[in-house]
Amino acid sequence: MAPVLSRALPSGVKRALAVALIALILPAATAAHVVISPPFVTDGVQTDVAFTTPNERPPNATVSLRVTAPPGVEIVSASAPAGWSASGAGSAATWSGGRLTGRSRASFPLSVIARARAGTYAFTATQGYDDGAAVHWQVDLIVLPASGAAAPKQHPWGAIVAAVAGVVVIGGSLFGMRFLRRRSTLQDS
Repeated sequence: MAPVLSRALPSGVKRALAVALIALILPAATAAHVVISPPFVTDGVQTDVAFTTPNERPPNATVSLRVTAPPGVEIVSASAPAGWSASGAGSAATWSGGRLTGRSRASFPLSVIARARAGTYAFTATQGYDDGAAVHWQVDLIVLPASGAAAPKQHPWGAIVAAVAGVVVIGGSLFGMRFLRRRSTLQDS
């Protein structure tokens, strides 16, 4: 059945289907196995987050996790889960001294503050194993716009003046077009 369907479709449609299939498969294949929770913070507000990771290489054990913050996001402090030690502040934090074996998982807490525009920013996480191997992950953090006292001051008067000017320009244009059309009609008579 597939060969018949393949011959029936134009090449452009085949390419579009291939791209759509890759777009569906690729995110699942590259999805980070180190995840951040919650996946969002508010600009200018210190927030506690946790990086959670499973051990994905049994029989090897995860023995370290290092996260590097993107520009505009500061690591205020790092806490250690039981059996681990944590160090770091500023742009990076490292947890070591513990062992994550089998298919178990652990959460590594951080306190962060974003001083960046709203958008998505990527942490780099490096998971270290007892055999010396390291796996790198990209972990996305969404920065939400500041609200309340942390929000930038609003200046609505500029928008109001621009709106009024726009209405005047549009009204003047419509009046001018009508005047020119009436004048043209009178000259034709």
